[in-house]
Amino acid sequence: MYPIYMEVLTLNKIFIAAISLLLILAIGIGSLSAAQNSKPTLDGGAILYTLKDNQSTYRAIVTYKDADGDLPKYMFVYLNGSRRTMVKVDEKDLNPKDGIIYTLQITNEEFLQFTKVNNELKYYFRTNDGHGVVTTAESSSLTLDYEQMGLSMEHSSGSGGKCGR
Repeated sequence: MYPIYMEVLTLNKIFIAAISLLLILAIGIGSLSAAQNSKPTLDGGAILYTLKDNQSTYRAIVTYKDADGDLPKYMFVYLNGSRRTMVKVDEKDLNPKDGIIYTLQITNEEFLQFTKVNNELKYYFRTNDGHGVVTTAESSSLTLDYEQMGLSMEHSSGSGGKCGR
């Protein structure tokens, strides 16, 4: 009976060693895949404004890009500390590798609420691709929304073109 007991004991050791090896490999592969994740980028983050009929409107805009193809878990713009959820410009766009544009429309009344304390605006964008948080630097600049106003930057200063007479 002693040899059968030794065989069972040896099989148990082999089984435990095999399970341990599988767990170590699984942990290693999980760590390797997490280490290879590329952080997403937030490009072109800005607050754009338009002027029409003596009324101003604003919109926050940013482009989310992720080389791994990870979609964002959320997209926020923080306006003077107030978190606002942004939405995709094109709901059908599911390709973060070439960039997904997010926006938030802001009325003049909302904008005035954000800036009423000290008459200035500070904002930044924040997202998470499921592997970690990414934020932009804080900004306070506003940019004229040429597209919404139907204007062209073709003849703006610094375009390198000649001025005709």
